[in-house]
Amino acid sequence: MSAVLTENTVTKASVAMGARVEGLNLTREMTGEAVEHLRSLINEHHLLVLPDQNLEALELERFGRLWGDLLTHPSTQHRDTPHVQWIAGKDRMFKFFPGTFPGFDGWHSDMTWHSTPPIYTGLHARRMPKSGGNTAFANQHLAYEMLSDEMKTRLNGLEAFHTGKVFGPDVEDSTHPVIRTHDDTGRKALFVNANFTKQIIGMSDTESQLLLFELFAHSVRPEFTYRHQWAVNDLVLWDNRSVMHYAIQDYAESRVMHRIVVKGGVPR
Repeated sequence: MSAVLTENTVTKASVAMGARVEGLNLTREMTGEAVEHLRSLINEHHLLVLPDQNLEALELERFGRLWGDLLTHPSTQHRDTPHVQWIAGKDRMFKFFPGTFPGFDGWHSDMTWHSTPPIYTGLHARRMPKSGGNTAFANQHLAYEMLSDEMKTRLNGLEAFHTGKVFGPDVEDSTHPVIRTHDDTGRKALFVNANFTKQIIGMSDTESQLLLFELFAHSVRPEFTYRHQWAVNDLVLWDNRSVMHYAIQDYAESRVMHRIVVKGGVPR
């Protein structure tokens, strides 16, 4: 049997972004029509919540391959397949980790240090604490559109250096546009993040840091965000070209997630 998607299964997750899609069973084979419907929904809403998906790692990998080739991540990998990342944490209550720019560590788009960063990320909840452990998401199309005309002009044509050396000395670094254009919709999005973006090309260190700090603060304004409260077996799929996320580390019990990332092209 195939997974079925009908219009009345879709409801908005928030004003800023996201749609909740009820009634799918991803253990069944998905038709090409259903995948394209989901793709049109994610182009519109940037993030999809697919609840009640009891998927093993290989089933999650199979679903991910419907969207494109999968990347591996240089940190943890699931024992059954390198294309599913195993993410686990516990005892994180009140243990916060400030980064280079205090107050904004944690907000990022996945693997922007990669030469072809993911176009989609899927995160699947396998075990959740009784409280806490939510994930916040920020719509970077809105972040761009709410910039002043003067700032849009200033950013036009700029590029930024992204590094992944936090994951090891052999992980690549890349340079990408500060403003990227979505391959499918043509909409522009802000494409810098506090975890991996370290320098605006052609600027002094001071000028670059001041501009990046301003962009980091702007990009996560509350009105651009959606905060997802996880339930076990939720699968959240989002567009990594237009969405940043932040895993809130406010829990004191085990939290286990599986993640897939779908390879993209060179950002333009």
